[in-house]
Amino acid sequence: MKCAKLLVLLWCAQCVRSLFVRTPVVQVSQGALRGRRGLSGQNRYYGIPYAVSERFQPPKPPRKWNGIFEAVSRFDSCAQAFAIFKLGSENCLVLDVYTPGQAIRGQKLPVLVFFHGGAYYYGSKWHYDPEFLVKKNVIVATVNYRVGALGFLCLNNVANLGLKDQVAALKWIKKNIAAFGGDPDNVTVSGHSAGSTAAGMHLLSRQSAGLFHKAILMSGVFLSPWAFNCDPLTPAVEDAAKISTVRSDVDVYNTFMNTSVNDILTATLGTSIDPKYFKYSPCMDRNFTDPFFHDTPYNVITSGDFNKVPMIVGFTDLEGFLFYALNNQRTLEYLDNNFADSLPSVFSWCSKKDKRIIADKIRSHYFGKQRISSKATIKGAVDFYSDWIAYASVDAFSRLMAKYSGQPVYNYMFSYEGGRNYAKAVFNRGIEMKGVLHSDDIFYLFKPGGFTLRLSDPDKLLIERYTTMLTNFMKFGDPTPVQTPWLPVRWAPTTAARAQVLHVDRRLSVSDMPASHRGQFLLQLLCRHGLSGYVPCQSEQQCNRD
Repeated sequence: MKCAKLLVLLWCAQCVRSLFVRTPVVQVSQGALRGRRGLSGQNRYYGIPYAVSERFQPPKPPRKWNGIFEAVSRFDSCAQAFAIFKLGSENCLVLDVYTPGQAIRGQKLPVLVFFHGGAYYYGSKWHYDPEFLVKKNVIVATVNYRVGALGFLCLNNVANLGLKDQVAALKWIKKNIAAFGGDPDNVTVSGHSAGSTAAGMHLLSRQSAGLFHKAILMSGVFLSPWAFNCDPLTPAVEDAAKISTVRSDVDVYNTFMNTSVNDILTATLGTSIDPKYFKYSPCMDRNFTDPFFHDTPYNVITSGDFNKVPMIVGFTDLEGFLFYALNNQRTLEYLDNNFADSLPSVFSWCSKKDKRIIADKIRSHYFGKQRISSKATIKGAVDFYSDWIAYASVDAFSRLMAKYSGQPVYNYMFSYEGGRNYAKAVFNRGIEMKGVLHSDDIFYLFKPGGFTLRLSDPDKLLIERYTTMLTNFMKFGDPTPVQTPWLPVRWAPTTAARAQVLHVDRRLSVSDMPASHRGQFLLQLLCRHGLSGYVPCQSEQQCNRD
C-alpha cells in the first residue's frame, strides 16, 4: 500500500513538474518563443500567431514581438457557436507545434499540418493531441482557421477566408518550421471531415502551390456533395435579415460588418437537420478578386492544372450512422414530412430542375415507400448519409487523382471497433449496427483534447500499426515500404481502372473498394442536374440530359 501511494505521489509530482518545464527557446520570424514540455517528454508550443485577422479581410502577416513569447496558451478557438454555446474570438489565427523531445541537431523531420473538422462551423486546434504520431519522430502542427460566416461568407469579393487562413499557416510553416527541427520541403497536409475537404482543396488552388508535398484526407473530399456551397448568398441574406433590414448584397455585408460577433453567431446558428447546415462553407470564387479557386474542381482535375502530390484517402465503414443518430424521433418525423426541404444544400440550390423530382428519386432509392421515422428505414438512412459523406465521392476522387496526378493514391477503410470509438459510444442509442461511425477513427491517431479515453492492448496494437503506416507515408511516400510480422500487408495504391482499399481492423487486408457502385446513384443524379463542374460525370451529354 505504501509503495502504491508513493507511486501516485511521484506521478502527481511529475504532472505538476510538466506544467513548469519549458522547452528550449526557438527563434521564428516574429521573435523568440518557448513552449512547454509534456508528460510524454514531447515539446509543445501552443498558440503561436501565424497571421492577423480583421473581419472579412484576408489574413495579414503576424506582428513581431519583443522578448520571449510564452507559447503556452492551448485553448484558443476562432469565434463559433455550437448548440447553445458561444466561444472563441476573432483574434484566433494561431497554431500549435508538437515536436519530439530529443531532436537531433541538423535533422529535418517530416511535418504534418492538420486542419480540424466541424462542418466549417466549429472546431479548434486544441481538440487534437498528436502524441501518438509525434512518437514516430515527426512534427505535427494543428491550425485554427476562421469558421462560420466569419470564415466563409461569400459575397462582394469576400470569400473562402478560412481557406486563405490555412494558406497563411502553410506559408508560416514553410518559413519557420526548420527552427523546430522540421523539413519545410516535406510537409503533409491533412484533416478530418470538413478539415479533410479543406486540406484537399489546397490541391486545387494556385495559392497553395509549393507549400505542401503530400496529403492525408480522412472522411471528406472536395467532390463530396456537401463540400461546396453553390448558392452562398441565400443563407447570408436570410441570416442578415435576422439582424437588420436587407435589400442588397451591400446591406448583407454592412450588417455583418457592423454587428457584434455574439449577434453574428446567434443569427447564423444552424442545426444538424437544417438543409443549410453547411450554409457557410467554401464557394466558387473564380470571378472574385484574388480567388482561391480558378475553376470548378472537376474541371481543374481533368485539365491537370493542380498541385499533384501522393496522397492517402480514407473513410470509416459506417460513416452515415453518426448523422442518422444525431436525429431524434422528432427530427426524423420532420425529415419524413419535409424531405425535399431537408436535402443537402447542393440539391436545394444547385439543381436546374424541380427539387421535388430530385427528392422523390432519392427517397425512392434509399427508403422505398416506408416512413423515414420507422425502424425499417434505418439502413436506408445510414446508406444515404454514408453515400453523401464518403462513398459517392472517395472512389471517384481517388480514381481521378490516380489518372490525372501521376502520383500514388492509397485508400483505406477504417473498420476497427475498440475502446476509443467515442462517437458510437455516445450516439448509438441502442441500435445495433456493426461498423465504425464518422469520426470514430480520429482518436486512434490523436488523443482527445479535454478528456481521456481508455487504451486497451488491442487498441495499442491498432494505434501502433495505424500511426506507423501514416508516418511511413510522410517519410517515404509509401505507407508500407517493408513488411514485418506485425505489419505484414502490402498496401497497394489505387489506379484509374481499379480502386483498392486497405481494411484497417484487427487484421489488415486489401480488397477492391466496397460499395463503390452504390454511390454512383448520387453522383449521376448530381450530373443530370447541372453539377458537372463539381462532381465526376461520365460525359457532358449525361450531365445535361433531363
